[in-house]
Amino acid sequence: MLSLRELLEAVEAVPAGVLSDKAVEWLANELSRTLGPDEGIAPHSRSLLQRLLGSPLRPRSGELPAVHRLTEEMDASYLSRWAGQIALGIQVKPERVARAVASHLLDSGFSPDFLHRWLTYRLVHSTQTYLLPELLEEAHALARTQPSRFQVLLTVQNALGLQGPPPNEWCGAPTVSKWLLTNGFDATRVRQSGGWLLTVQARDAFSAVERASETVEKLAARLLIGVGHRMRHGEHAYVEGIRQPLPLRRHRRVEVRSLERQDQLFASGPPSRVDAAFELLGQLDAPAVVAVAAGWAAIEALLVAPEDGQKSPAGDRLAALVACSFPRAELTLLASLQGKNNASPLQEQVLKCTSNHERSSLMLEAIRQAQPLPWEGPVWSHQAAVARMEGLLKDPRKKLKDVEGYAVRAFRRLYRQRNLVLHGGQTNAVALRASLRTAAPLIGAGIDRIAHAWFRHGVQPLELAVKARHRLDLLESKEPLAMLDLLE
Repeated sequence: MLSLRELLEAVEAVPAGVLSDKAVEWLANELSRTLGPDEGIAPHSRSLLQRLLGSPLRPRSGELPAVHRLTEEMDASYLSRWAGQIALGIQVKPERVARAVASHLLDSGFSPDFLHRWLTYRLVHSTQTYLLPELLEEAHALARTQPSRFQVLLTVQNALGLQGPPPNEWCGAPTVSKWLLTNGFDATRVRQSGGWLLTVQARDAFSAVERASETVEKLAARLLIGVGHRMRHGEHAYVEGIRQPLPLRRHRRVEVRSLERQDQLFASGPPSRVDAAFELLGQLDAPAVVAVAAGWAAIEALLVAPEDGQKSPAGDRLAALVACSFPRAELTLLASLQGKNNASPLQEQVLKCTSNHERSSLMLEAIRQAQPLPWEGPVWSHQAAVARMEGLLKDPRKKLKDVEGYAVRAFRRLYRQRNLVLHGGQTNAVALRASLRTAAPLIGAGIDRIAHAWFRHGVQPLELAVKARHRLDLLESKEPLAMLDLLE
């Protein structure tokens, strides 16, 4: 549903030169192709939508209102239809259902923290035992609720420094202390010189904090460029009715562990493109409009070739690197999750390994031989990961092509959002935050492999990307262990 709304927005951006016709056509074709296995869409709606997506979409064309109307109709019944199809006993992979449902709820405006608590309560604490269709019907009811009103207080550690009267949303230090005490917070532990008391409409308290934080960041930008005064806000937000402070700090899960493994955290030397990419990656936890520009700039700095007519191939190259790194990363994680309190022959072998390559090879062989795998803690996500590895063993080339395709879509969406922000000035594009949610950790994973090759072997990023493309194209099913060495 979000991708369809993104398409409608993209069509409107073409006349101004913000996006190209080819970018819109690519998005429409990808959407048409991915509609096939989506059981949340009725067959007649799917056929009509695919026909509309196959026609040239232009602003003020007759097809555009039809796509918009169809999107709203499908959105209204998406999760309920998934529930109905599963109740009928259709054959579908559990992880496909999980991705469809979770992404739909996230794209509807719910925060990951809220959804985790909502689901954990029903699976662990509720006295009711849910069948999956019943759980999905509850998710459908949740998605159809209207946003709620939240009052959010964000403290500021320095005065505004204004000559005239402050805005109505501004509270002085005494007013902030009184509000905190009235709402059950310990005001003595809060260092502040005032704060912003905002009323926002949001799906849940965590989303309300994010919206309030974005509003204050916009106000801070105006204050900085208007009077040269920098606003320093606190690290927590306070929501009426929620007795615990909620953190403001973002973490979009960008990790380049090779910097530590190769002892390059504080290395100094001649500047390189790789170093420039690290500086840009550091901005991925910044406000969305900054993060989307910096994230794409990091990709472009490393993987644009001199003869590229468009910039989007840089994202496609990074997607190939992500796909090649996926098997070893997943298997290494699975090896580390072997039960530490339940000694087993496999665990003992894992502890003797001296490299991640050895651990991942050992884990892959254990999965291939269907050995018992003792896990530590909840096992559902571990079992899903093992199922992915079993699929890789059966057809490594096809499965890695799927992984590459997911990454391509994530990076191309990031590129479109970057263009909407930088060339169209759209700071509230519909897919802006979703693009960062999915692309940021993938960027970190891909650039981690670039950093490893650069620091350890002196391999240029473009050279590594060419190797990744070549290895993916030549990977054969009869040599499954070869998928651990695609970037070596």
